[in-house]
Amino acid sequence: MKHIVVLGGVGLIGSHLCRTLIEDGHIVTCIDTRGVGASPILHDVIYEERFHYIHHDITTPFEIDCDCIINLASPAAYYVGENLAATSLRTDILGAMNSLDVARQNNARIVYASSGDVYGLSYDRSFEEHIATSQPQNFEIEGKRAAEALHKADFGDSRIARIFNTYGSGSSLSDRRVIPSMILDALYNRDITIYGSGEQQRTFCWVGDIVDGLIKIINIPRGREMMIYNLGSTHEISIRELAEKIISLTGSRSRINHMAARHNDPRRKVPNLSRARKELKWEPTTPLNEGLKRTVEYIERELAATDLSRRSWVEINY
Repeated sequence: MKHIVVLGGVGLIGSHLCRTLIEDGHIVTCIDTRGVGASPILHDVIYEERFHYIHHDITTPFEIDCDCIINLASPAAYYVGENLAATSLRTDILGAMNSLDVARQNNARIVYASSGDVYGLSYDRSFEEHIATSQPQNFEIEGKRAAEALHKADFGDSRIARIFNTYGSGSSLSDRRVIPSMILDALYNRDITIYGSGEQQRTFCWVGDIVDGLIKIINIPRGREMMIYNLGSTHEISIRELAEKIISLTGSRSRINHMAARHNDPRRKVPNLSRARKELKWEPTTPLNEGLKRTVEYIERELAATDLSRRSWVEINY
């Protein structure tokens, strides 16, 4: 049994990870700026003796005794505010510095959740032009790059997981990622917006498979040099085909609306899983069709529960 700290544990991946670690017999401390009530996955574990929650922003220093830290903290999927770019950079860089300090104090393993998007930037322009034209999501990538460098420079027991597109049950209805956004639009029969032709290829990995990969990284024997592992699916699908599949699964009347292509949007983004397959004996096992069905069913339940909570006692009973 280990004491494992999950930073950003209320998020999609974090909440599934917390739950799985508790089921595996570990003590889990979830640290997040959002309350546990924001995650439907954690609703029935908040009273578990081995689960603890701390409300804290990891951009400020913290102390805790632990055996392992998993840093999943990232505001990009849920943040609503004036300056996502600055918030992302502070969370990635200051959060990495503070969590590395805690890991060193405890001689603990630390696993940093980076992003597959670090491969997606082009540096064929000057740095000044790059900064001037970058969108907020690109600043998030810069933060991930800086945090990776901090972990590489550290002499502790660090591991990096570059996580590619992830989806699944448990995401917030305000989640901005492509699959929950498309499903929500489809269920409301709203137009589904696609940027560019929609022929750009993407991969999407079921959240449970990502959690399995992270746990394998947690359990790698100590004493090896710092390693980077890609976690994601290698099954490619075009964004337009994804939208059509979701419309079909939901029986929606939504139409596909094309808008101007986004700047620096890569044509393909697929992980190389050779190291994960060889060293972790890991690769995803959940087919996209199955995962999409589960996610649609989950979002339908959440919408129904939200609608029910807004109705009066008279409306519910009559």
